[in-house]
Amino acid sequence: MSNLDRDTIAKTAALARLALSEEQQTRLMQELGDIFDLCETINRDDIRAKAPLAHPLGEKQRLRADEATKRDMHASIAENAPYAEDGFITVPKVIE
Repeated sequence: MSNLDRDTIAKTAALARLALSEEQQTRLMQELGDIFDLCETINRDDIRAKAPLAHPLGEKQRLRADEATKRDMHASIAENAPYAEDGFITVPKVIE
């Protein structure tokens, strides 16, 4: 079990500006203790000799070909802009 106590929970709740009742503090202390215990269990296993997995099922992803394409999107961009003039998007002047 992790070394969480009521003081640690109360201080953390105060720093997070949370108002917790005694029941909520007890439940939070138990839940956080369980999470810390799980992390401790995971850290206990030596995984340095294991090969990393690219995908848990061992399947390959279907990828599209990485090819450059040129698309003329000026018309659709100007169409969706609130104000457009002579093929350019116009915006309000912000610097005098």
